[in-house]
Amino acid sequence: MKEEKSLMQKAKTVTRGRVTSAKQPQTVTVIVESVKTHPLYGKTFRRTKKYLVHDTLGVSEGDLVEIVQIKPMSANKHFQILRVVGKDIEAIVTEQLKEEAKEAIAEVMPESEESEDQKISESEDQSVGISEKSEEKIEEKEEKSEKKTKRGKK
Repeated sequence: MKEEKSLMQKAKTVTRGRVTSAKQPQTVTVIVESVKTHPLYGKTFRRTKKYLVHDTLGVSEGDLVEIVQIKPMSANKHFQILRVVGKDIEAIVTEQLKEEAKEAIAEVMPESEESEDQKISESEDQSVGISEKSEEKIEEKEEKSEKKTKRGKK
């Protein structure tokens, strides 16, 4: 809280942006979009700018953050995250959709205890069959390799 107030007092401008990369330790890449209008033609257009920002809060990709200009920490890092304004909406929505889908599937296809026991016994039978088949294939390959080595020696 104290750091936030001191940064706000020192800050020239507070800018909002979206975190696009959080792969580096204590550094994130933030894209800031601005909408401008052409002075003569009046057409609006978007400008985007990428900043390397010092991350003390541990934000993740997709978060909306406010950044403040500070004294240079490295050759390219001149900003610091002030606070997280919003979380990644896409990730939250996908989690909710997955939960709803699971509930809908559970309503439509209720599983009984007998069917689970049958599935387990069937999978055990299949795994035994698979292991026998794989052993046979291995033996066949070994026999073929032995025949080839015998031919090469003659």
